Amino acid sequence: FLPRKALPPREVLQKMDKMKIAAVGEHSSVILFHTAGIATRSASDIEEAERAIRQFVKEGYEIIFLSERLAEDMEEELKRYRASAYPLILPIPDRAGPTGYSMNKITENMEKAIGTNIFES
Repeated sequence: FLPRKALPPREVLQKMDKMKIAAVGEHSSVILFHTAGIATRSASDIEEAERAIRQFVKEGYEIIFLSERLAEDMEEELKRYRASAYPLILPIPDRAGPTGYSMNKITENMEKAIGTNIFES
C-alpha cells in the first residue's frame, strides 16, 4: 500500500474552489449554508432528504453536508454512496446540537484506515 501523493495546499484550494457543495437538513440548519452561497435543500424527514441527496448526486455535487439526525436514520441509504469517492456525504450537527453520530463515523473511519483510535487515551 502506497499513500497517495498529497497535493500542495494551493492546488487543494483550487480544486475545492471548483467543487460543487450542498447541504441538506431542516431549514433552520441549512440557512447559513445558503447565505454562504452553498446549494441547499430543506428536508424535515428521511424521504425529503433522500430525494434531495439523489438530486444533488444527479447534478454532480461532490460534497454534501447532511444533518446528523437525518443521517442516523438514513444509514442504509448512505452506505451505497460510501463505495465511491464522490459524493462525500458528511453528517453535521443541526441546531439542536450534536448527537455523537458524526464523531462515531470519524472514529470508525479512522480505525479502518489506520487500525486504531487515536482519540482514546
